[in-house]
Amino acid sequence: MGKNILICPLNWGLGHATRCVPIIKGLMDLGQNPIIAADKAPLSFLQKEFPDLEIIKLPGFDPIYSRSNSQVFKLLTSIPGAFADFKKEHRDIETIVREHNIDAIISDNRFGCWSENVHSVFMTHQLHIQTPDLFRWTYPIIKKINNSYIKHYDELWIPDSEEEPSLSGILAHPADVKIKTSYIGLLSRFSSEIQEDEKDIDYLVILSGPEPQRTILENIVIKQAQEVDGRIVILRAKPNQNDLPYNIPDNVTFFNHADDDFFVELISKSKNIICRGGYSSLMDLISLNRSAYLVPTPGQTEQEYLADYLTKKGLFNSCRQKNFSLKAVSTELSAISNIFPKVNHNLEYFLKNWLDNI
Repeated sequence: MGKNILICPLNWGLGHATRCVPIIKGLMDLGQNPIIAADKAPLSFLQKEFPDLEIIKLPGFDPIYSRSNSQVFKLLTSIPGAFADFKKEHRDIETIVREHNIDAIISDNRFGCWSENVHSVFMTHQLHIQTPDLFRWTYPIIKKINNSYIKHYDELWIPDSEEEPSLSGILAHPADVKIKTSYIGLLSRFSSEIQEDEKDIDYLVILSGPEPQRTILENIVIKQAQEVDGRIVILRAKPNQNDLPYNIPDNVTFFNHADDDFFVELISKSKNIICRGGYSSLMDLISLNRSAYLVPTPGQTEQEYLADYLTKKGLFNSCRQKNFSLKAVSTELSAISNIFPKVNHNLEYFLKNWLDNI
């Protein structure tokens, strides 16, 4: 009998759920019993990926994002509610641990998903949360709050390499928390480079992230699609919906969701790829040896930092959403597989050692 391992991805977009896929598969290959606790789009996504696994609905903190280019004031007003949600999340976790005989927990960026009774892992690439220039003085406060939650866990996993070349840059370096820490390498649900197909898609737009900004970018692309020649495919990151927009330009095709095989097919057929540039999306693109044009979610400082950092390295192109022009998009950059390390193919070995020691 394998161990019951509770997997808890954050529900802000799909990225935290997608990067849990190789961990879940690795645990299954080792004869373990992953149990998924999630909510909203991550729950729908993982339910489709693993229809035979036990799924538990676990609501969590759901931030409300502003329509403006700054999220600071909107997020500040949500802090009291966030703290309350983290406490409730923790109470729910202790109940799940008892009722489902959980042996260990892997929490992807969910602050309340730890237990006093079983080994708990926190996974993140954000140890040093970036702040807007005007609020730089808040960095020590935010870091202290971040560390105060991480310290409840028994160990920390960082999906990156410890040495250069690093994908996360200053977000996860140095690892200065006082619990056992492992850099576990890049994670992706895709394990190899794509085959070169005929590129008959001019622009593949991969939407993600919280509302209303997801829809704002979608509407910008739809409007600008009428001004460009070429075929445009939009992946909407809505795995739990069936309806599609009406009155769209003839050169635009929508998909609410794409399974892994179809996603890889779309990537292989696309001349230019446009995406938000969330960390998990970047890991997937690197695994598939493709660059992209990054349009970070306005006010999401992590994505803005990564876009600037990787553009300066000459690996991706990027712009702010307010300056986005479909006509100006170019992702014809050099291959990146020789610069970044490959996705961690030793993950199963790492997980085996971890299981032997908990």
